[in-house]
Amino acid sequence: MISRKLKQQHRRLMYAIATLIIPLYTVATTTDSYANVPEKGEIYQILGNNELSIRRGSNYGPAVVGTFLQKVYDTLFLPGNGKSFAQLRFQDVTGKDMGLQLQASTKNKQLTLYYLPCTAKQGDSLLIEWANQGTGKRACEYGIRIQRGVRNQTKSIDKNLSDFEPAKQLFIAQSSGTKLQYCSVLAANGRGWSGVSANEPCEEPMQQCQTSGGKECAAITRDELSVKNENLTAIIKCADNQSFTDKGSGSTIKDVIAKLWEQSQTQKAKFCALHVLNSDIEEVVIAPESKDKNLFQTRNTPNGIQVDVIAGIASVLSAKNPQGVTLKPGQRYNYNGENQEDKTEKFDNQIESIELQVYQATSKGLKLCDQEQVSGGQQGDSREIQLTANEGQINISYEMYQVPDRLKVTYEGQTLIDTDFVSGSNKISAKFKGNSGRVKVEVIGNKDISSTEWKYTLYCPQ
Repeated sequence: MISRKLKQQHRRLMYAIATLIIPLYTVATTTDSYANVPEKGEIYQILGNNELSIRRGSNYGPAVVGTFLQKVYDTLFLPGNGKSFAQLRFQDVTGKDMGLQLQASTKNKQLTLYYLPCTAKQGDSLLIEWANQGTGKRACEYGIRIQRGVRNQTKSIDKNLSDFEPAKQLFIAQSSGTKLQYCSVLAANGRGWSGVSANEPCEEPMQQCQTSGGKECAAITRDELSVKNENLTAIIKCADNQSFTDKGSGSTIKDVIAKLWEQSQTQKAKFCALHVLNSDIEEVVIAPESKDKNLFQTRNTPNGIQVDVIAGIASVLSAKNPQGVTLKPGQRYNYNGENQEDKTEKFDNQIESIELQVYQATSKGLKLCDQEQVSGGQQGDSREIQLTANEGQINISYEMYQVPDRLKVTYEGQTLIDTDFVSGSNKISAKFKGNSGRVKVEVIGNKDISSTEWKYTLYCPQ
């Protein structure tokens, strides 16, 4: 009982810490004009550690397949204790798909946070795919802001949670009233407006767009900043490779943005998007430059953030590169913070990372670990199953009932498990290590007894 109580306290504490990291958005009023800012994100796949949560305002609840992030105050929380995957797709206010899918993953005790509309603090890696543009506008098309994650800070306070309570209350008090939100709005002809306020930053620029006769007025970026940050960089990125940038503190950035926006409009810049980056942390904005399919993978590095372009063309903005770094398929960009030199190099995009294998498994007809794979009878079954790692320990549980059947698991040509013909149920394990993240599972049904039945589940390695 005591252990369970401590575990519940620990979980609440982790949520409290996550709250300090997550932007404190207020409830926003949105319309279907917000074409590039998604209204909601649906969790359609979870693998690995299932202790995912969603913050709705000040409330927390479990995140399961089918759960929605809604509006700008909902945040997905992936814990850092184990390897976890969550896949999301984004929709507009009518429920129409907006051509953006994202896979977030964690490992090495680093938290991952994703909050609407277009911001992530990655604990390990993100896979971001924008579909072929077609005739529709894609969610977060003007960029997703990605911050390099930090290690779970609760590890050192597990044994005495009460020691952290005063600090927690201090952090909560400090975070109150320290946020500003910003928004940029476009009309169909490319003319733009911006807004900065404590809440509802899109309201005024939307009204300005509409009263100026703008057609198809749409909010294209929305995010937040802390007024306590001392080293902020405002970037207005426009069409035809125009950009306007200046630095300021959290207390002056509103005036800096207003001045920059006026400058951009004086020069008749079109299709301008506003971003604000903090030079004191490792963060970038990544956006698709191709109207075709774009598929990018980002990953934490010891010094910053790595961006791989698998398909399409990427533009990566940072405080030191406000014009953006353009990357083509097979190019890797290492952003190493504001004070170190960055590096662009080639990589073999024919070699799939584990994260990419997981993301593409369903489209390739593969089953995923942690799911009920198959049940059958005398005919048996053989299939490849996608794992979430290329080393570790796999566990498989089976039920052969009364009639003996045979279960085999092979990895890169090596037999990991062979039960021979057995009846009854069991759960067995095997260690593996290699290059692939896929195993072959084969069930050989009993040839002599046609009424035989069996089923199994292969669990993701942790």
